[in-house]
Amino acid sequence: MAKTWYFVRVKPRTEKKMKAWLTGSRIWNYLPVYVNVLIVQRRKVRNEIPVFPGYLLAHMDDAQRIQALRSNLVMMTIPLDRPRPVIHQLRQVVRAMKSAQELKNVPMADKAGRFVRIKSGPMAGLEGYLVKKGDAYSMVVNMDALGTAIEVSVAAEDVA
Repeated sequence: MAKTWYFVRVKPRTEKKMKAWLTGSRIWNYLPVYVNVLIVQRRKVRNEIPVFPGYLLAHMDDAQRIQALRSNLVMMTIPLDRPRPVIHQLRQVVRAMKSAQELKNVPMADKAGRFVRIKSGPMAGLEGYLVKKGDAYSMVVNMDALGTAIEVSVAAEDVA
């Protein structure tokens, strides 16, 4: 059987549980998360939060998909007809997550700024839409298949 790439839409706040279930079933999956550190009563609390709440990426065949749907955690699966551009966008998101101090989920940028590639600095090579807010610049990286995006702040000297 041929395997297909899917975005798996899960029930609210069950992303990590579904990731563990898919891993236990030997189904390849990916859940991008970022670390959020809060100070609660003089203690640092470290949380791993999904970048795209409610979604994971999985590579599975029809039998594995039906098995996942029976897990009672999945709401729907979204097949990816052209996975290459989606994986490229996901790599861009992961690069932005690794090098950004602050990450924010935003609605998809519909060419809100000009499309640029960062030339230098920790996010060199990152592609997205540049948005200027006052004196600060931020980069919006779209995830077209989900209709969402992430926004990270960038230094003005890194953008050419």
